[in-house]
Amino acid sequence: MNILFALLALSFLILIHEAGHFLVARWSGVKVQEFSIFMGPKLYSWQRGETEYSLRAIPMGGFVRMEGEEESSNDIGSFSLKPAWKRVLIVAAGAVTNIFIAIVIITIISLSLGYNTRTISELNDDSVLKAAGIQPGDEIVSYENKHVFHPSDVSLFLYVSDGEPVNVSYRRPGTKGIQNITVTPKESEPVYLIGVVIGGTEEQASSVVARVEAGSPAGKAGIKVGDVITGVDNLEVNERNDMYYYIQESKDKPVAITVERNGEPITFNDVVPLQSETNYDLGVHFEYKKGGLFSSIKSSISYSASTIQSVFYTISWLFTGKASFKDISGPVGIVTYIGDVVDMGKGFMEKFLYLLQITAFLSLNLGVMNLLPFPALDGGKLVLILVEKIRGKAISPEKEAWISMVGFVLLIGLLIATLFNDIPRVVQRFIGG
Repeated sequence: MNILFALLALSFLILIHEAGHFLVARWSGVKVQEFSIFMGPKLYSWQRGETEYSLRAIPMGGFVRMEGEEESSNDIGSFSLKPAWKRVLIVAAGAVTNIFIAIVIITIISLSLGYNTRTISELNDDSVLKAAGIQPGDEIVSYENKHVFHPSDVSLFLYVSDGEPVNVSYRRPGTKGIQNITVTPKESEPVYLIGVVIGGTEEQASSVVARVEAGSPAGKAGIKVGDVITGVDNLEVNERNDMYYYIQESKDKPVAITVERNGEPITFNDVVPLQSETNYDLGVHFEYKKGGLFSSIKSSISYSASTIQSVFYTISWLFTGKASFKDISGPVGIVTYIGDVVDMGKGFMEKFLYLLQITAFLSLNLGVMNLLPFPALDGGKLVLILVEKIRGKAISPEKEAWISMVGFVLLIGLLIATLFNDIPRVVQRFIGG
């Protein structure tokens, strides 16, 4: 069922993306020959007016095929004959629509559940920010000259930290201007994990296993998604924190994990927790609040800007080696991840909210990734229009189609490469854990 939710979410995002292209193309007077959801052989199609609508077999991508987009055409509705600014609007419309829909979804969630702000609510006793004079109520503005749109930005920047001194800018109520300090992130205490993600929320804790990491101690032991953890050694487990705190005390000593599976108790002995990689923190907690419509919209825009910014940082870190390609997922991994996230919810409404959250996140990523200047992506087409304006001469649709084909082949190669990351995780999930 969760896989179905995942496919529906991806289909919705693709539909929204292609609808953006379609609507702006029609508004611009371009003849749309086909509006397709997914790729590959046609499963079903129907004709309405001048446009054929189709559903295809491979659940990946989709397209809007326009007159004069890939071939020369003198038709009055030809894409290639439209002014450059109209073509830019058509090409960018898909990504812009994805970003807009994400902001709408996040606003709805923020109105229902609340949202985080950049304002500090609490500082740990050993916080390096507290030692430097920052107080609860201060608002973090930037980290090492990188703008902080959302508290998650701080976690993102700390993820690639080597413990070097950094500049932190903040705004204090009643004090004019932005203040600056230099602090050295503190190495966190080691965290010991067995490689499971426990379902539930902060309000409704549970001990149901929502995900098992491939190759983890839990996966190797045989713990599976859906197991209910009932005990660790002689300690009864009623919620996820019971096991977490116990393992932090026992560190890397072998423990016995007892689960309930199909109503039957099973004990896995000698599960050895692994120490997580070294990370750094500032010892800070951020405000969580509920607000009205306008503050929720503002918060959703900040979150969206943060997510978009993180895409560009992540791509740059892949090239510099700060991030690993092994962490990248393709369609298989994304579908599995959506299913796992939805599975963490208890009851229909909670599952629905989880689905909305991950859908908004993926919509933002789909939008910004499509604007990257790569052949076959919308960003690549925008670059070709810019080249046309610079050279003062149109690039033939045939050449554009050839460039797009090369880019498409490269994208397929990238998707195949991600399978080497995704498939072992999925196999481990269903067989080893």
